[in-house]
Amino acid sequence: MVRKLWIVLLALIPLAWAQQCPATGGTATLAQWSEPGNLNPLIFPTTYDTNVQELVFSSLIRTTSDLAFEPDLAESWTFSDDQTKITFTLRPGLTWHDGAPLTAEDAAFTLRSLMEPTYDGGSYADVSIIEGAEAYRSGEAADVSGIRVLDDVTLELTMSEPFAPALANLAGIRILPEHVYGKVDVARWQQDATNRNPLGSGPYRFVEWRPGELIALEAFDGYYAGRPCLDRILIRFGDQDTMLAALLSGEVDVAQVPINSVKSVEGRADVVLDAVDSLSFQYLGFNLRNAALAELPVRQAIAAAINRQALVDGLLRGYGRALDTILPTNHWSYPQDVAPIVYDVERAAELLEEAGWRLQDGVRTKDGRKLSFTLYFPTGNQIRERSAPIIQANLKQVGIELELQAMDFATLVTHLLPKDAQGVPRAVEAGDFDMFLLGFGVERDPDEYFSYFVAEGFPPNGYNFTGYTDPEVEVLLREGRTVLDVAAREAPYQEFGRIARDQLPWVPLYQPQDLFAHRTRLHGFSPDIRGVNPNAERWWVEK
Repeated sequence: MVRKLWIVLLALIPLAWAQQCPATGGTATLAQWSEPGNLNPLIFPTTYDTNVQELVFSSLIRTTSDLAFEPDLAESWTFSDDQTKITFTLRPGLTWHDGAPLTAEDAAFTLRSLMEPTYDGGSYADVSIIEGAEAYRSGEAADVSGIRVLDDVTLELTMSEPFAPALANLAGIRILPEHVYGKVDVARWQQDATNRNPLGSGPYRFVEWRPGELIALEAFDGYYAGRPCLDRILIRFGDQDTMLAALLSGEVDVAQVPINSVKSVEGRADVVLDAVDSLSFQYLGFNLRNAALAELPVRQAIAAAINRQALVDGLLRGYGRALDTILPTNHWSYPQDVAPIVYDVERAAELLEEAGWRLQDGVRTKDGRKLSFTLYFPTGNQIRERSAPIIQANLKQVGIELELQAMDFATLVTHLLPKDAQGVPRAVEAGDFDMFLLGFGVERDPDEYFSYFVAEGFPPNGYNFTGYTDPEVEVLLREGRTVLDVAAREAPYQEFGRIARDQLPWVPLYQPQDLFAHRTRLHGFSPDIRGVNPNAERWWVEK
């Protein structure tokens, strides 16, 4: 008996979009701070690439604003009883922007391409759970046993085992037309002309790319949900100051707003400021191979001594929140009953005293060791850079000494994921680093925490550079990736969040908001955790 996840009726909801246009036609112009690198969505997409790609391409399914899943090219899907097979039924009559039919063969081609031995675009991990993927990638098999096209609208995928993040992974894969990309060796995808002249099936079709200036898109009349309200969308590139000035002058309709420039937007009658809770946060990480940092009271004291709300109020100008565990507050995995981390300098000092760390000449010592560390942080994020000396001053109040070392991100990675003299990745040692500042985001699924917090994720096998391990956490994170029902997955991840709050392998600092602004002539603009344009089909402009 096959368990139905979504009924066909749900797939019909987007068809009403075409009837929700108070006005049609016109052009909206978006600003972004950097030009895309390429428009092939399966080649290491950046945010700037994705902003364009998601208008041009479609996926089998897509995420909603509350991180559920809804139909896109597939109108429905089912799981087998053992939860290893997913059968997708595509909408009938789908077409590419050139009018060619879009079928299940295109979806199979796209997924299989990510398994090609010469593919190096960064998305193989999203399909590696499909049965036969590794054998195909290694050249041991001529085809992928877990991908079957049953007919033009039916695709069956078999997983090697039940894997909860499978849908989230598939939602992130844009489907490519085989009749275009199949003519290009996967090894040449990064250099091919299709990167700058993409063909998709999304609501807008590619028209032109003027290097250093803009990308132009036009409404796709054949879009399955009906023609978008707008005729055209232009994406302009420029530095932050130039794009903000263009917004305020009316040259562009949408722009991201740097936190340091938010005052220029607040209170204007012609511009609306949109503050969106992101799924990312900043944290203070430790090397738990350091004997002092391995002591829980030391980590508890550090957490209590940092005035995280002051970081939010001062650096973020209030556009964010202090975080009490290492899960974003707007994700279903966040435990709403988590105990708050209270800023309490006196309690921080007490914790250190109770642990035997005595204050001597302004720095705490125990057994001849000073409570003195080096804090590494990457350059490039001005808010994070400015937080480092504030944290340094906070910890100095309780007798913890910090030396600050700024470096580019690539250099920081050499400390967190070290290599030996021959350039071979090796295990992390106590002397590689003490503490660091970084950001983390739950882009698709909380399974992303797995490699950071289980023993098998210790470098060089994963990203557990902190060196944290706990048997209960291992059980919870494994349970979270094998139970497919979202409601049932909440319990293990929320308990993980409570444990992380108590054991503090990372000290959560703050969860910023993403700031966008749009001209009042543009209606329907509603950015959310998915990005700036998840509903661009429904934007419309006043005539």
